[in-house]
This record gives sequence, C-alpha cells and structure tokens, in this order.
Amino acid sequence: MANQVISESAGWLTMQQAATYLGVSIRGLKYAVALKKQDKANHSLVLKSFGNRTLINKQSLDETDKIIINTPHH
Repeated sequence: MANQVISESAGWLTMQQAATYLGVSIRGLKYAVALKKQDKANHSLVLKSFGNRTLINKQSLDETDKIIINTPHH
C-alpha cells in the first residue's frame, strides 16, 4: 500500500488513514473503535458512519491523550 499523506485540513479519516496517522496497526485501532462504540473507553473519539465504513474525526485524535485498545478482563 502506498503511503498516504494526511493533509492538515482533513476533517474525517478512514480507519486505515487514522491508523497510519497514529502509527498503530489497523487491528489495534479497530479494537479502540469497538470500545468506543460499546461506551467502555475512548470517549473523546468522534466517530461517524458513512455507509458501512466508520470515519474518525482527525481533531478528536489530536485531542486524545491516550487511546485504549483493550480493557482489563475481570
């Protein structure tokens, strides 16, 4: 896959773009988004559905200190 440059003016990123932007795996990011959708973690992320895709607001990524990809198992 070719490297994509994320412009400063980008408002919404695909999951792949967001993973590249954060320097994490797409798998890890999918876990983080799933936790957000379940309302268990990553509350500051702003998501929107576009067809069957989930888009992530770039500004919410910039403003998030830590993205959680798993929760403790009790």
